[in-house]
Amino acid sequence: MRLVSPLLKHVVYPGLSRSGYLRRLAPSGPAVVTYHGVLPRGYEVRDGVLDGHLVTARAFLQQINLLKKNYAVISPEQFLRWCEGETNLPPRSVLLTCDDGLRNTLTDMLPIIADAGVPFLFFVTGASAEEASSMLWYEQVFLWLKAARAERLSSLCKFWYPAQRLRLPALWFELLKRFSAIEWPTRRTALEDLRTRLGISKDWASEYSENEALNRRFFMLNRTELKEVRRAEIAIGAHTMSHPMLSKMCQENAFREIADSRSILENTLGETVWTLAYPFGNRAVVSPRDAKLARDAGFKCAFMNVEDVSAEGTMALPRIHVSLDMSPAELDAHVSGFHTAIRKLASAAVPA
Repeated sequence: MRLVSPLLKHVVYPGLSRSGYLRRLAPSGPAVVTYHGVLPRGYEVRDGVLDGHLVTARAFLQQINLLKKNYAVISPEQFLRWCEGETNLPPRSVLLTCDDGLRNTLTDMLPIIADAGVPFLFFVTGASAEEASSMLWYEQVFLWLKAARAERLSSLCKFWYPAQRLRLPALWFELLKRFSAIEWPTRRTALEDLRTRLGISKDWASEYSENEALNRRFFMLNRTELKEVRRAEIAIGAHTMSHPMLSKMCQENAFREIADSRSILENTLGETVWTLAYPFGNRAVVSPRDAKLARDAGFKCAFMNVEDVSAEGTMALPRIHVSLDMSPAELDAHVSGFHTAIRKLASAAVPA
């Protein structure tokens, strides 16, 4: 599949998208598309690992126009009624979502959404119920690792992973797993210790808070901004309190992450929050236990961040993750189900 992927991406998908063939293949059920924000004007991509899940404003507009023209973009309320068996959806239905609640969703994404007149569902963490803006903790860790001197990284690896020589992305992922296992208040303290070990200044974040492009890229919505987004008729869902890898937490802490995010957002917005998006959202970090916890917390449905999810009801719904390098034609192939069909054929062709 890896060998034919460039051919699919640059030749097959564009040709089939232009011809309209893909839309004739669209499945009966709704497709769910998820974004993670728009790269702000003036911001230059720093690292593919860090920024690869955001899209440019130009690409976002092109993708929204394609979906609006060729598919039936439904509202979150329509999707909920469909989940509960109360309504049928039009053919080629698509639900649009966005995770993390970064400030650029308000400053750079919302104007495009408003001009296009399409409904959206934003998933935010408990941090967006606070008065002051803050950054995603795992992005902080990545920035610290990038800024740390080589000897500090080497010392860190020897201290925590003496049997391994980890490159930065692998070290980052290992740290995310380790810190996710810690409940949020204690994790904050542990992260400060990590910052000190890496030799990062205490006022390191001032560069990001004082620069408008960096602020929009890395800081999350605060309470006032979240309410502004809601007044723009963007539906709000929960994304846990602090965006950990839930499967790495004990059951008690995982439930608090899930349930407390719902209650704090409901108190902030004065309305029911009925849906959850699992942080990271793949099988490696979301377990069947977490789906049960989401249901126990009162959510009506919950979303993964991957397409290859087996049928498990409304508490592990698949989504199409739009990345920085995804073209409108490639998105068309995903939404229509063609991409998934090709992957299944390729997998079946591989000898056991």
